[in-house]
Amino acid sequence: MSLVQKSLIRQIFDGAPAGSINLALGEPVFDMPEWFHSLISRDVINNFAYSPTAGTDEARKAVVTINEYPGNFENVCIVCGAEEGLSAGIGGAKLYWAGEKNELLIPSPYFLTYPTISKMMGMDMKTYPIPPFCKGSVAESIREHISKNTALVILNTPANPSGLMMTEEDIRQVEAVCDEFDAFLLVDEVYRFFGNVEKPVCHNWETVGERTIIVSSLTKCFGLPGLRLGWAFTRHSVLNQIFAAHQAMVAIAPTISQLIVSRFPDYDYQKWLKDNQNRVIQNRKIITEALKENKLEYVPTLGSFYVLVKIPEAVLKTMDEVDFAFYLKDHFDILTVPGKAFGDYSKGYMRLSYGGHPDTFAEGIRRIRKGIDSIIHKGSSHE
Repeated sequence: MSLVQKSLIRQIFDGAPAGSINLALGEPVFDMPEWFHSLISRDVINNFAYSPTAGTDEARKAVVTINEYPGNFENVCIVCGAEEGLSAGIGGAKLYWAGEKNELLIPSPYFLTYPTISKMMGMDMKTYPIPPFCKGSVAESIREHISKNTALVILNTPANPSGLMMTEEDIRQVEAVCDEFDAFLLVDEVYRFFGNVEKPVCHNWETVGERTIIVSSLTKCFGLPGLRLGWAFTRHSVLNQIFAAHQAMVAIAPTISQLIVSRFPDYDYQKWLKDNQNRVIQNRKIITEALKENKLEYVPTLGSFYVLVKIPEAVLKTMDEVDFAFYLKDHFDILTVPGKAFGDYSKGYMRLSYGGHPDTFAEGIRRIRKGIDSIIHKGSSHE
């Protein structure tokens, strides 16, 4: 993604008409338990000192507890949200290889920050398609595109924007391919608690591969993205380079946020997580039912809170997905993100977010359907 594409996404939000329904923004809306408010006490808000680079021991232990990992908290680096964790993970891998390898292999459709981070790090980026945009499995797709120059492969599960969610066996197969090519695997699990699974952890930390780096958010799953707290984990010595990259970029994660989250294990955070997961699952059902009722084709979504919706060919004969996004915004007061923002494989699609208030979903989808029908009707009237 170029800087022009990022500007394009911002333009969709700029000047949005009053009363617009926003199905574009990827921000969860959850209720907060009373005990959370009690944590914002004087001893917390007066804590302005630097923490250790890797984070406080208490915050690192909270990561281990919340993610049900029976291992060593010293394998964890606390970062400024999962996005900084991605930069630290990629930067750490680059420092580790020190020019010996410089290729970054990312999934497509992709989270729109991956290419930007790759450019910032001066890496040679390649993409590999993921289901349903490839014929085989993710591991087979990676094998077709990986090379001896690949320093790091990124795997996003549950995926933004497609909602793809991989099984434990799927991840093991990917790790085997990366091992064969002596490449690191970075598993971006920022939506790990937002999948259609009974146990909301898609990667088993007890058996994680030696070359695997896991990055996720510690606060997004609680609906607290503004606290900017995430984590990176690996058993490999590349953790030292991740520490170095993290220190060079931000020095430390916010001390106040670390102190707040480190106290979560003293309260019923599990119920909070479960309630949030159930809300996302319910939102997923509501928006997919609305898509079906309006006869809109979509990529089946199993995780995250996004869905890719196919734009009918009759519309694409008239305008591309970018023009269509502005058409919906300007004429039907509905905000969406054009699939082009996430790479070539999602061209012809739009991404919708169902992390917000579900009472807007049915009307939002109805407006999209109305916009589609208006274009098709115009086209048929000119034939």
